[in-house]
Amino acid sequence: MPRLPKMTREEEAQFWATHSSADYWEDLEEVSAKPNGDTEKHPRRSPRCPVCGEVLLSRYVERETADGRATIHRLRELYCRQGHFARLADDAERVVRAVEKTLAKIDSVPA
Repeated sequence: MPRLPKMTREEEAQFWATHSSADYWEDLEEVSAKPNGDTEKHPRRSPRCPVCGEVLLSRYVERETADGRATIHRLRELYCRQGHFARLADDAERVVRAVEKTLAKIDSVPA
C-alpha cells in the first residue's frame, strides 16, 4: 500500500481530488471532533441554547442604549424558542458598544 507524501494544503486538495482514501487506509488515523468556543466564529455550526441545547433562532430587535439616550433598530438577537436564553449576536453587540463609546466621547467634550 502506498504511503502518503508530505504536502502543502493546496497540494493535498489537488491530491485528494484525484485519489481515493481507500488506497491509504492504513496511513489514516481516527480523530474525534468536539465543538468549542463561540459558534458565531464558526458559521457552519449553529449556536445553541446553553440550557436546553436547541439551536438558537434569530430575530431583529430594537435596543435602547447609553441610558436610554439612543435607540438602535434592527439589531440581530439570538434566542431560544423555549425562552431560556437570548443575547445579541456578536455583530450587533459591537454596534451597541460603538454607539455607547461615541456617546461617551460626546459627553466628555467641554461645552
